Amino acid sequence: MNAPAKPKLFLLKPGYGDDANQFCPDCALVLGYFQYEPAMAQAVEIELIAFARPRAPLVALLGEALQNSPALVFPDGVRPAGVAVADTGRAYINDGRAICRWLGNNFGGMTPS
Repeated sequence: MNAPAKPKLFLLKPGYGDDANQFCPDCALVLGYFQYEPAMAQAVEIELIAFARPRAPLVALLGEALQNSPALVFPDGVRPAGVAVADTGRAYINDGRAICRWLGNNFGGMTPS
């Protein structure tokens, strides 16, 4: 029997900008959360994506207007209560604190204050 599909978490690869010395603070927040709650990283499929737009993996799932990262995108047909739905029909969360809160609430972990 196949395991149910996991939500996919898109994070920006660090080291972008003119001097390749920048990182996304919200992506770092989610990565830091996994240090506190390592089991939560197993609840999602993590994909690091480039900073440059268009961000093809996000555009394919959520549309041109929703390329922000971090983004937790739910499997097709999965629509958790209280989660936004893109015009493509995919449910998503694209706020770092909200992603950590959703993971903690749904998998029995800590949540941000």
